[in-house]
Amino acid sequence: MIISKRFLVLLALGVVPLALSGVLPAALALGLVYLAALVAAGLTDFFTTPAASSIEIERRVDDKLSLGAQNKVELCLRNRGRTGVSLSLRDEPPHQFTSVGNTRSLSLKPRETCEIDYHLTPHARGDYRFGDIFVRVDGPFGLVTRQYRYPAASDVKVYPNLIDLRKMELMIRRGRTIETGARKMKLFGRGTEFESLRDYVPDDEFRQVDWKASARRGRLTSRQYQVERSQNVIILLDAGRTMSVRVEDMTKLDYAINAALMLAYVAASGDDKVGMLSFSDKIGAFLPPGKGRAQALAIMSSLYNVPLTTEESDYAGAFLYLARRWRKRSLVVVFTDLLDPESSRQVIMNLNSLASTHLCMCVAISDSSVLSSARAVPGEMLELYEKAAAVEVLRDRALAIAELEQAGVVVVDSEPGTLSPAVVNRYLEVKTHVRL
Repeated sequence: MIISKRFLVLLALGVVPLALSGVLPAALALGLVYLAALVAAGLTDFFTTPAASSIEIERRVDDKLSLGAQNKVELCLRNRGRTGVSLSLRDEPPHQFTSVGNTRSLSLKPRETCEIDYHLTPHARGDYRFGDIFVRVDGPFGLVTRQYRYPAASDVKVYPNLIDLRKMELMIRRGRTIETGARKMKLFGRGTEFESLRDYVPDDEFRQVDWKASARRGRLTSRQYQVERSQNVIILLDAGRTMSVRVEDMTKLDYAINAALMLAYVAASGDDKVGMLSFSDKIGAFLPPGKGRAQALAIMSSLYNVPLTTEESDYAGAFLYLARRWRKRSLVVVFTDLLDPESSRQVIMNLNSLASTHLCMCVAISDSSVLSSARAVPGEMLELYEKAAAVEVLRDRALAIAELEQAGVVVVDSEPGTLSPAVVNRYLEVKTHVRL
């Protein structure tokens, strides 16, 4: 039982007659009667407060949550009693998550059912556990509050971003497009595989016109091509020390995993074969390229278990392992980090070597704080130093990127928030321009 502020105020008022009893003898009796009535009212309030059994609470949450995304949690409440009830509740999501709205105050009419929801954001992959739900119910007079604990502990797993995957699936079904703000890129493009015939539109090139079909149909008809299918895409995920750096709310590795999963899903949806290799100082999981949704799900399961490490990555060992296990020409997408030409020498050398056999794409995640410092207008000396340091870091990074591009490596250097669409769009550009 919790004593309310109202009860304490009324109790303080009851002390006044007792304090005046030395001057007014009748005030003592009045004060005692007042306090007795107040205690009786408090006990009545306590015993008439709805019991825990009169309120039903159910938590509804997916057992697979999405990393770095807002995941919805629903709480369903039902007042089984014949009187209204005022309550406040607090759900206990895993403390490692950022939660908004898990504490609420509300009123329920007799027999009323109410559904409320709140959102939480996980910042790391792994296994987590929800706690119980705590409810405080106010008495009819507002003098006391009873607290109840509803057992609701449950386990959840945090996977790479599944919410964005569901959005991507819906976009593919509706229009087969990938959006980056207002920009859309179609999976149909300047490929070489014939897809279908359609009516000519003014923007079509004349070489797309099928003159025989136009004569047969009596109107101008264009050939529509699609990008080549059944090509090989291999994702190499660097899980070494440099990828353990936190940017905003997650590590670079977790951002890379989200983008890698998105790329795998889009490539599998386009009928390409997708494989994956994770590595740090040693080889992690390897999945040879395969087709279909089952392959994308297998990659998701492998990415879920990629651990963080503080060891330096063995690029030579990873690329040699890939060369021994897979020799067909492929689009090899390497998620790693770039600093400067000297610090990134191992990455650059091994990617240059790999580019002689495969089309290589290097995906690096830029640090938002460094970019902000470089773009800022300094107002004092410390900010000027920070800006100068940030500009130098970006210059060194640009030199490393330039070396890779000179060797024919496609480079994606993106901020965390736009990494997934940037990678997917560059993949589609490669497919559209028939570079593989």
